[in-house]
Amino acid sequence: MPRVVGIDHLILSVGNFARSKDFYDKLLGFLGFKRKYDYEDMAGWSNGKTLFWIAAADAEGRKRRHRKGDIGFHHYAFELSSRNDVDALGAFLQENEMTVLDPPGEYYGRNYYAVYFADPDGMKLEGMIWAPPKPKRKPAAKRKRRARAR
Repeated sequence: MPRVVGIDHLILSVGNFARSKDFYDKLLGFLGFKRKYDYEDMAGWSNGKTLFWIAAADAEGRKRRHRKGDIGFHHYAFELSSRNDVDALGAFLQENEMTVLDPPGEYYGRNYYAVYFADPDGMKLEGMIWAPPKPKRKPAAKRKRRARAR
């Protein structure tokens, strides 16, 4: 029986190719991707494992922006390696005046940490990690008292 071993690539149709290419160059560059393919109406970035493509929408497709509730694309989540990386992505989005939909924080319980944002066509994107919060360290004075009491 054939088995899927991963997702090779994703292609998003975009309304303004030049504007979206600039957006994704910045975003994907920050996330460790490099543009690997560059055509007149398509571009693809790779991080060595995943390909992320954009393509210019046709005339019919450019008549209206993406709407999250329509059949089809809902959102794409980039899995990051730490909560600090989610925070760094949130700061990057703010610094570059990109649309943040929900700031870095816990969603769906304490173990899901994410930032939600939109591309120039309003397509929802996410940077996330499944990881519990780090335990809070006790103040140094309490640790010292406890050590002396032993």
